[in-house]
Amino acid sequence: MEQAIPTYQASAQHIAVDGQITFNPLLDDPQFLALVHSRRTFSWSLTIVMLLVYFAFILTLAFSPALLGRPLVEGYPMTLGIPVGFGMFVFTFMLVLVYVVRANTAYDRAISQIRMGASQ
Repeated sequence: MEQAIPTYQASAQHIAVDGQITFNPLLDDPQFLALVHSRRTFSWSLTIVMLLVYFAFILTLAFSPALLGRPLVEGYPMTLGIPVGFGMFVFTFMLVLVYVVRANTAYDRAISQIRMGASQ
């Protein structure tokens, strides 16, 4: 008679390391879950802002090319679209800077506090 061996599915609070499944209490910590939610909300907010700026630029090019094709100074070939395009690069780097600063200050500090509380 053969016996069926029950399979064990690792949940979010279990981590498989070298075939061994271990329990990770940090993943059930309410502070950690709140931090994950906060970080995810913040990163999605920045993503939505970047997508809005990008698609506004693309839609302006598609539906009103004369607006961005207007010369900055009459008689010179540089148009309004060139500084706006470079401005999008600057805007992107600023959003990345905002996220990195927040990650290196608020999120890292919160993770350290949660780890210290979990180890006690």
